[in-house]
Amino acid sequence: MTKKEKILWGLFFTGILLFTVRIMFLTRIEKPQEFPLQIAVKEILVPFQKGITAIIKETDNLLVYFQDNRILRQQNEELITKVGCLEEELFSLKEQELENQRLLKLLHYQEEKSGNYSLEMAKVIGRNPANWYEIITLDKGKKQGISPGMVVVNHDGLIGRVIQVTINTADVLLILDREGAVGGRIFENRHTPGVVVGVDNSQYLQMIHLPHDVPIEENQTVVTSGLGGVYPGGIRIGTVIEVALEPEGLMKKAKIKPFVDFSRLEEVFIIKQVKVPEATAMPEDETLSEVGGGS
Repeated sequence: MTKKEKILWGLFFTGILLFTVRIMFLTRIEKPQEFPLQIAVKEILVPFQKGITAIIKETDNLLVYFQDNRILRQQNEELITKVGCLEEELFSLKEQELENQRLLKLLHYQEEKSGNYSLEMAKVIGRNPANWYEIITLDKGKKQGISPGMVVVNHDGLIGRVIQVTINTADVLLILDREGAVGGRIFENRHTPGVVVGVDNSQYLQMIHLPHDVPIEENQTVVTSGLGGVYPGGIRIGTVIEVALEPEGLMKKAKIKPFVDFSRLEEVFIIKQVKVPEATAMPEDETLSEVGGGS
């Protein structure tokens, strides 16, 4: 190696050493001062640093928002599901309560009328889709000793009569149907017989063929007369709500609101045997108290 090359290499290594020392001096934690170039660069970068910091902060806030929103949606869905389950449970409990109330009334009626009738409880399992107030189907039939002609009631009053049976079902013609005519009388005077018939597509009845001078008034009670041999006497039918003359003016007719709510029939009784008709089962004042007491 020539002298010139040695000098060059010496200068090179000296420069590297000085540069390294300078870097160490500039990068140490405690610097006595910053160079003008560093200060200028820092000042130039300040707006950019602020912008980047703001962007990062907004991005973090946005991510937190979406995260919180997702959690809230999930919690809301869970709450909606829980509310739905609670509503179903509440509805079920209400249905059970109503069923228990109905069954208690039916049980009381069965006990009360045990001296009058032999009763078979049945559930309504179907209705005539063409006419809601014409025929219902029960879940009892020949197997349970049910036969056509048997009368159907509940704790409120008269419902109709069995017209057809199968092994395990029975069709019942409601008194609301025009073909389900019933012999009736006014309970309060006991001497005003008439015929109770249905009104087309209605939940009301009419008592027809009443002499124009008979003492019939609103709020009087109509019961079965026992005439005709189909329906036992003394079964509650309904309340007189209107009295009017028939077109020819010689006879009266009365509009009757049934005691039975035919739109809500669920359980009924089939009278399998009449022991003692209600009309003769008790003194008049006791019967009046029972019928006038409502359902």
